[in-house]
Amino acid sequence: MQQRVIVVEDEPEMLDIIRINLEQSGYEVIAARDGVEAYEVLEGESPDAVILDLNLPNMSGFRLLKLLKRDERLSRIPLIVATAFAFEEVEDIAHEGIDCFMTKPFDPADLVNKLEYVLSRGGNAAA
Repeated sequence: MQQRVIVVEDEPEMLDIIRINLEQSGYEVIAARDGVEAYEVLEGESPDAVILDLNLPNMSGFRLLKLLKRDERLSRIPLIVATAFAFEEVEDIAHEGIDCFMTKPFDPADLVNKLEYVLSRGGNAAA
């Protein structure tokens, strides 16, 4: 059975790059273009992982992250933050339980490798 990943990304080109690379690696990808859409999808889906941008319209990735970590069911889903923000700008989210942090731009193959690592460890991989 394919592992399912929700990708929360508002930039269409970046979403396409991530989707193509994940699908070529055997993952089923569910796309959400903002935090509200992602939360609605997550209420009905049980993905194996979430890849989250922080700079999103309608509901920021910061807010979505807080909602995910407050929900017992959703808080267990491995979470990769992939954002253009430098880590120093988002240090305070590190304690929120993200499993991996990647700064854009990144090599899509690195994202796939990080995802595989996070999934193999059941989350909480080194950023």
